[in-house]
Amino acid sequence: MTPFFSTSSIFSTVFFALGFSVALHAQLTPTYTVNIPVRDGKTLAADVYVPSGCMSCPTILIQTPYNKNLFRLGLPLGTQQNLHASPYNWVVVDWRGFYGSAAAAVAQPNRGLDGYDVIDWIADQPWSNKKVGTWGPSALGGIQYQTAKEQHPNHTCAVPVVAHPHSSYDSYFYGGVLEKSRLQTLDALGYGLSPIVLANPYYSLLWQIAESETWYPADIRIPTLQIGGWYDHNVDKMTDWYQATRTEADPAVRDKQWLLIGPWVHGGTGTAYVGSAAQGELNYANAAFKNDSMARAFFAHYLMGIQNNWESTPKITYYELGKNTWNTSNATTIAIYGNDGLLLNPGQVLSTQPGSGFTSFTSDPANPSPTIGGPTLNPGLDQGPYDQAALDARADVRAFSTAPLAGDVTISGRVKLNLYVQGDQSDADIAVRLADVYPDGRSMLINDGIRRMRFRNGYTKAMESFMVPGQVYPLEIALPFVHYTWKTGHAIKIYLSGNSSTRWDVNLQNGGPMYAPGDTNVADIRIYHSPQYPSKITLPGNNGVLASRELPGGSGVELFPNPATDVLTLKSGGLLPASFEIIDEQGRVQVAGAMHREQVNIAGLNAGVYIVRLLTDNGVVSKVFVKK
Repeated sequence: MTPFFSTSSIFSTVFFALGFSVALHAQLTPTYTVNIPVRDGKTLAADVYVPSGCMSCPTILIQTPYNKNLFRLGLPLGTQQNLHASPYNWVVVDWRGFYGSAAAAVAQPNRGLDGYDVIDWIADQPWSNKKVGTWGPSALGGIQYQTAKEQHPNHTCAVPVVAHPHSSYDSYFYGGVLEKSRLQTLDALGYGLSPIVLANPYYSLLWQIAESETWYPADIRIPTLQIGGWYDHNVDKMTDWYQATRTEADPAVRDKQWLLIGPWVHGGTGTAYVGSAAQGELNYANAAFKNDSMARAFFAHYLMGIQNNWESTPKITYYELGKNTWNTSNATTIAIYGNDGLLLNPGQVLSTQPGSGFTSFTSDPANPSPTIGGPTLNPGLDQGPYDQAALDARADVRAFSTAPLAGDVTISGRVKLNLYVQGDQSDADIAVRLADVYPDGRSMLINDGIRRMRFRNGYTKAMESFMVPGQVYPLEIALPFVHYTWKTGHAIKIYLSGNSSTRWDVNLQNGGPMYAPGDTNVADIRIYHSPQYPSKITLPGNNGVLASRELPGGSGVELFPNPATDVLTLKSGGLLPASFEIIDEQGRVQVAGAMHREQVNIAGLNAGVYIVRLLTDNGVVSKVFVKK
């Protein structure tokens, strides 16, 4: 196969890929440099770092396409320039065809066999105790799987970071839409993928072969610690790959596969990286460098033989976004198999109640809605969680939101939208952004997805089907795997638009060939939400709070003043509430009573954000207020 099928993703800035920072003037001098022979007679350039006094030590191997010399600024996992305090030898090798190994280039390299040959060489060195672990993020993680597939007897364990080996059609064409900005980044790094990717925009035999050749969980015969991030574009594939290694890897190591997922981006195109506390516009102090501490414990057990109870570590350690806490599980997946459904309603409301009519917006390829953060990989785009509130002012975006939640809502898995779409052009895209609306008004991005209408039935050429103006079509959009909790007082929100530029290719909407110059057509798009066409969002969870009969749009209920100090006035807008309750940010009822008066004494409440819930025979109305 061609080289691009061997790598799922790339870092473009090695400093952030390594997950640490060092002074630019400082340099770590390799113990020696060497050209390691491989089986076709060529050699791979390597830097070798041997701690002083090491007579027989385990080795950590890093294979990189980003220039081994950059590791002279410092080694990973907290080692930095303290080589002689490290219990490991370090060997850093340039990939065949890259930097110091440029002369070894061949048309179709087998990087797994190159890794095998390098481990062979390491095992023969006098400073080696023959145990070799591998480490590295992104492309440096993908090559670890390829090396593991070759099953060298001295390849002891691996720590792939924000990586998986599986190359697939939807790795490049999510929902049938080219992830344009990431492909541009890969091209800028010298991979030259655009010609072959753009020549294969339909799911075909070529993609089937690529997927088959890069899916090999049964070939994994070593322990792994797989590290990912919820804001990384690889996390969806990583969760599938991890589950497969737990069920299909060699039986001797099926219970020696671990997964760590933190609140992290992919890294490489901004200041955030795997292990940093700051991610986008949010900060996760309790997640800082947990990736390094767990990797050190993993290597200490398998390379050093230290009895540190590593094997009693829960199989999955994952960060609960929203609550911002760490959880663990010994299952093969943390997916929740229950489903909570919310229907789209008029007035851009998400509710359990059926809606009516439709909501419309325009999509103009000449003025597309902007990408604002998310799991991006391009220097021109922000990466990670960012406030989407700027989208609310755009005429080409429509947002649907719940009322402030009366209790926490937790999901784990893939959110799906089943929409009923009508357009006046033969083709269009529907882009979705999932957000958490904070009490202060921020709409923080969780993740996003997209689907091209011509591919609503599937991604092969035979399944391509254009729209007929005036006809309503069902469309399913699946978002990447995520574990998230919307806290009490927050709201669930989705943004719908015809594009998200520049992350995704902008559909010209002319029905012509894709990814070629052409005229642009403005599309008028309708999303139906009626009993006949009940557009909905399905959340992977079991949240009783969503089963309550929330009435849409506040139903005319008013409360004032807001903020309030001592007395809160409630006007029920024609409803006949039976009772009310005031709930704090932790979901605790602070005040409750029969609704026989309009004024409620709140003088005893602490300052903060609260929810008033009016419980009626027709349903429940929730409103937020601030107590000063």
